[in-house]
Amino acid sequence: MKAKTLAGLEVLRRTHLLIAQGALLLAGGRPALAAPFTLGGPGVDPRDFRVTVFAQGLNYPKGMALLADGSLLVATSAPSGGSTGFYNSIGAVVRLIDSNGDGVADSPPAVMFSGLPGSLSGLRAAGPLVFVVSTGKQISILREGSTPAAALGLAGKITFTLPSGWLHPPSDLEVREAPGAPGSYELFFQLGSESNFTPTARTATLGSDLGVSGTILGDSIYRVTVTDHGDRLSGSGLTRIATGLRNAAGYALHPVTGDLYFQDNGIDGLQDPNEPFSADELNFISAGEIGGAVEDFGFPASYTAYRTGTVVGGSGIQPLVAFQPLPDPTTGEESEGAAEIAFAPAAFPPSLRGGIFVGFHGKFSQGGLQNEENALVHADPETGKYFHLVRPRQAGVGHLDGLLSTRDSLFVADLSPGGSLSSGSGTGVIYRIQAILFIRGDSNQDGRVDLSDALSILGFLFLERELGCLDAADANDDGQVDISDAVAVLFSLLDMIKSFR
Repeated sequence: MKAKTLAGLEVLRRTHLLIAQGALLLAGGRPALAAPFTLGGPGVDPRDFRVTVFAQGLNYPKGMALLADGSLLVATSAPSGGSTGFYNSIGAVVRLIDSNGDGVADSPPAVMFSGLPGSLSGLRAAGPLVFVVSTGKQISILREGSTPAAALGLAGKITFTLPSGWLHPPSDLEVREAPGAPGSYELFFQLGSESNFTPTARTATLGSDLGVSGTILGDSIYRVTVTDHGDRLSGSGLTRIATGLRNAAGYALHPVTGDLYFQDNGIDGLQDPNEPFSADELNFISAGEIGGAVEDFGFPASYTAYRTGTVVGGSGIQPLVAFQPLPDPTTGEESEGAAEIAFAPAAFPPSLRGGIFVGFHGKFSQGGLQNEENALVHADPETGKYFHLVRPRQAGVGHLDGLLSTRDSLFVADLSPGGSLSSGSGTGVIYRIQAILFIRGDSNQDGRVDLSDALSILGFLFLERELGCLDAADANDDGQVDISDAVAVLFSLLDMIKSFR
């Protein structure tokens, strides 16, 4: 009886999907642009997600942060001095908002702050502050205005002075409110190795207008505390958190435990740069160990050999995951050049929850069929297992470097879909991967809230006893599925129709 009921529900869902599409067209809506990739992997049903082109035509988008009103801040790098390259640009933070909830941002994006040193990469928001890093130059600290739509203001900056030729300068960051200290924020950032595969001998200098400065060492992660006094910021506590890392340029703090997770880029090939010498890694430091003894992860003496999986050296803390080609290390699909990481959204299906997504840049300035290394990977830190949610070598996909996780969505920024970092300005794209099963009121799981959902809820009223409580049908969030939910969806439909006029 249960199987028959579920089969009938699937027919109902498909029928109402057709009704929903017709209702949307009658309302004047248009389908969102489709992403150039499909989702796959163990336990992944693409029908559980709505994948949309959230924004396009951007200048090398990467770091992203969610504001209180649901809008998105994005770090972009605009052309400068006639150049269209990522590394010769002027940084601008822009704001994107999806006012009608269709998975596509309104256009054009609003410029919230511009004129920053170019090559913007990491961006995070905490409290009223926004932290954004210009690769190898500075971390700018911006303050939000009186409303999310108000322009940002420059509140302070941390600067870096590096010897020439440093291979892995500061390029990403993570921020959280300091435990037990409201108004203070812990800022994490990296200074990677100065070369590909030798111990770093030189040092760099950190300065600021916050009152904090010092000498910093390569192969490391550092922490600085930034305190907001309302009219000014102050900095303190420059602390080395970890060492033995080639380039830890992607971070995520666990929202419950406070553990710090981060990637580390493997050693480039010694003969062929496109054939890595060691595997990229996923690592972590538990919350209780952050700021204690400096954690040593072994680089360059210890690493996992690429393809063979052999642990060389064995000193230092071993990674949670060492990424090899799938399914066979010698012939499988590759993922190289780990960039940003993000925890799976809480509303994602159970097969993905608790995992960490890792964006891989792949070949430095290649995209599409020429980039066989640019997968979007889902890794389980508990088991060490991983798979490609988005496979590499797909037409229209360049570098899925930027990641942002929200309650029900994973935002993915493609720096340059064509792959080029010298002529890719104005081509960047942000995709939204949304768990449609958990869109409030989306009872038929088609990614929209419309008339068909009201019809579905009426059907659910007769099936609820057998199927149990269906959260997606609880449109008014009162803990039960009844006629009031159908009414709530009907009112939502009226609002939606008004928005199209």
